[in-house]
Amino acid sequence: MISLSDYSHLSAPLLILISLPIFWCLFMLFSKSGNKTGPTPPGPWGLPIVGFLPFIRADMHIQFTELARQYGPIYKLWLGTKLCIVISSTSLIKEVLRDHDTIFANRHSNVAGRIGSFNGNDIAVCPYNSSWRTRRKLFVHDMLSNSSLDATFNLRKDEVRKAIRNIYTKINTPVKISELASGIILNAIMSMVWGNTIEGERKDKIGAAVSSLVARSFDLLGKPNVSDFFPVLARFDIQ
Repeated sequence: MISLSDYSHLSAPLLILISLPIFWCLFMLFSKSGNKTGPTPPGPWGLPIVGFLPFIRADMHIQFTELARQYGPIYKLWLGTKLCIVISSTSLIKEVLRDHDTIFANRHSNVAGRIGSFNGNDIAVCPYNSSWRTRRKLFVHDMLSNSSLDATFNLRKDEVRKAIRNIYTKINTPVKISELASGIILNAIMSMVWGNTIEGERKDKIGAAVSSLVARSFDLLGKPNVSDFFPVLARFDIQ
């Protein structure tokens, strides 16, 4: 005779499997009942808890185009517990980014982005508010004004001319434009800040190091984090 004790080792996993869909349904029910902003656009169904994440393909741009054909130019995706709205028509993009830009100006920053932007205080990612407007005004009027750009014009021109002469000395040899550009930018900033530059082989090495560092930084900033999709797990710092 088979007793329930024979299946005791299955009780915990079975309870978890049964509980997850129930909790997901309750979450969706309460989130919809508490939604005061109106209905959301249509979109594909996902799995409990993880949403549409398991179905994201490597060719995401093609997949999103296929979803737009199926659900229209605006649709929703549940990525974990985060609701994402995707727009794919030029008219909607113009309406969001130009006609109602102040409403949609706030940008969601991931964990890596907040760490790399002083907890979201960088001008590129901070929320649209009086502090952002003040920073933008200082940036535009003090750093990008005609007088500021004219004052450093000769410095930038000299660096570009040096780079062109450097390229001429390397005819018939490969030239890494990214490293060359990094060296130009680095020297331009150094000459504007403290009036000194680096030249020769040292410049090439430092330019290559800066280019690699920038590429690595962008790679880290773009990497998804578990807590980006499941904010409740942020305290555990699961990578």
